[in-house]
Amino acid sequence: MIDVLMNIKFTFFIVFFTVFFILEFFFSQRQTNKKLLRLFFHSLFAIFNTILMRIPGLFLVLPVLLISNEGNFGLLKMLDVNFIIQAIIGFLILDLSFYWLHRLNHTNDFLWRFHRVHHLDTQMDVTTSLRFHIVELLISSVLKTVLILSLGLPISVFIFYEIILSLSAQFHHSDIRLSDKADTVLSYFIVTPKYHTNHHTVSMYSRNANYSSIFTVWDNIFGSKKGANEVDRDYLGVNDRTKEFGFFINLKEPFVNK
Repeated sequence: MIDVLMNIKFTFFIVFFTVFFILEFFFSQRQTNKKLLRLFFHSLFAIFNTILMRIPGLFLVLPVLLISNEGNFGLLKMLDVNFIIQAIIGFLILDLSFYWLHRLNHTNDFLWRFHRVHHLDTQMDVTTSLRFHIVELLISSVLKTVLILSLGLPISVFIFYEIILSLSAQFHHSDIRLSDKADTVLSYFIVTPKYHTNHHTVSMYSRNANYSSIFTVWDNIFGSKKGANEVDRDYLGVNDRTKEFGFFINLKEPFVNK
């Protein structure tokens, strides 16, 4: 069952990544430069991370998923509700947890060292959704493990959240132009490209905000929703503009940056 669900997750990832990448050529809002170089560089990141993440996946997340699925413990198992309600509650708790992890990635100096690699990108398109330091992903795996055990999370719910999280990341990092009206309406509920572009500005006012991954309700509840003007949205990344590319430069960046 797990193999089937993981294959479905991978298929969704490839299909929608390809769709967003193609759409960017026709409905771009920023006219991202060096798209093929960006695709190659960020794909190298993704391949490297995928290979290394098989270790915690096979020896940490997967065993915990099996234990949780077969056991009778965890918050969701204690609730006297049907599977659909369990799935909705589990999905929302996962999304809330990743909101706080993302927020900590910006407010905690140690975590920011690794998350900063994601923000070193001076442009933003769907390939940016592949750009994460391996240590950040390892920390994320630990959080997933804790959540799976404490919630007693069913495998199907976890994989479904992973699929939606991946598609959301591809969508809101993509260089796709939406009408102002469509973006405004959608951003009441989910993270949109414009909404997340605010988060990637050099301006720390809007960068240290808009932490939601899927549902924007968390930013509204916890007061972290902020806008950015057009000038700020045209200047993305961090103050250091020299490390957009360079695989080994980005890998070692958290260990040399002061």
